[in-house]
Amino acid sequence: MEMLNENIKTINLYSNFGYQPYENSYVLSNKKILIDSQKIENYPKIPDNLSLTEKEMLQILLANSIVPKLYECENRKFILKEFVKEITRIFDAPTLMAISIGFACCFYDIFISKGQGFPYIIFWGDSNSGKSTILHILAAFYGISNMTTLTSGTSTGVSLRSQLEKQNNFLVFFEEIDRLKIRYIEDLGKDSFSATPRKKSSKDGKEIISEINTSFCVATNHFFEEMTLANFSRCIPVNLKYGQFNFTNFKYHSTDELKKLSSFLPDILFYRSRIFDIYEKQYKIAQKHYSSARICNNIAIGMAIWAVINDILGKEVVNTENLAKNYLDYFEQYLKTELSYCDVFLSDVYKLFNKKELIYGRDLVITKRKYLRINLTKYCCIYNSVYDNKKLNPAQVRLKLKNDKRVISLKATDMKPIGKAIKIDISDNETLLDIDNHVSLSKSEREEYDNAED
Repeated sequence: MEMLNENIKTINLYSNFGYQPYENSYVLSNKKILIDSQKIENYPKIPDNLSLTEKEMLQILLANSIVPKLYECENRKFILKEFVKEITRIFDAPTLMAISIGFACCFYDIFISKGQGFPYIIFWGDSNSGKSTILHILAAFYGISNMTTLTSGTSTGVSLRSQLEKQNNFLVFFEEIDRLKIRYIEDLGKDSFSATPRKKSSKDGKEIISEINTSFCVATNHFFEEMTLANFSRCIPVNLKYGQFNFTNFKYHSTDELKKLSSFLPDILFYRSRIFDIYEKQYKIAQKHYSSARICNNIAIGMAIWAVINDILGKEVVNTENLAKNYLDYFEQYLKTELSYCDVFLSDVYKLFNKKELIYGRDLVITKRKYLRINLTKYCCIYNSVYDNKKLNPAQVRLKLKNDKRVISLKATDMKPIGKAIKIDISDNETLLDIDNHVSLSKSEREEYDNAED
């Protein structure tokens, strides 16, 4: 034992990739970035005289599906310059904002503790619209150039959440999330925005606390149509359409080009001590264009990263105020999302009527060629039977509809023969008004429905 103890070698191991707060460093699988001294050293730092087999090496590295590697080069600024030139040529303000917020996740703990939270990122839209391309750019910044290691959309809610505990200030990627998993994403988004831990009980009765140490980026073909403004204010939603961007000669499709993007990660990390001051200046600019503190917080984070990139390159490649204004113009559609639920609701009513699920005279009627009277209890029962992966109740529908000016009354009143019915003005909705042309009503029946309004 004495002979063995004479040459003990110590190798520091880390439970998570990413930021290590107790020593102010950032760890990947091959390098450790020392933020205070602004140096990069090999990791794991194995003594020259310590010979290890491949199996032993794997035991030292994290038991994780991803193995992020920092790309080494002599001129990191040149790679950043070329990258910025390319993406500002191709992408619009929403995408540039999302990319910068993805980069900002390396400062997640700062914005959680000093700011108002940290937004997650959603790319949604058509197939082949560029969602995966942008996702892979962000992953490459964190040293992930092997695309097959991104989290699958088939994961459960528990496994998705566990990813946010495994990394520190290291963006997690959920690729091709299907519609059934969207509700997991909404819950994760709320928790990751403020790093809210979740408690659960184990089989032996002990309480287990699941921490959140980072944020995430998700790609999906489906719009989150049930999301409220409270949800949208915690994320950066980017809707991509097929053919929107011209990717001709776009160089960041290949693994060889993508892997270079991690090279300037250290340069951004070296702004750690100044990043919140930069954020506060950008926040004041954002406040000039929008009043919501949470929205201003979100875009100020992205603006701060572009301010850092401008500083690194020594010139203004992106004007942060113009970026904020252009992004807010785009985001305005989501600010009205609670009001627009009425459009979703009326669209669903029409679909269910066409499917002969909602029956005119039993579940709904149209009175005075102007008002929709519908029994919400019946509507929810029928809706839930048709869409078994979605569940609605009358209280939820009333809550979502309450701010819409078209809603005359959410207080259900008796109306024969459909029972308790709410009242919505559909005078501008030609689609629903057309229902009257597809039902056979006697003059007395129509008069009876109209008289019920008097």
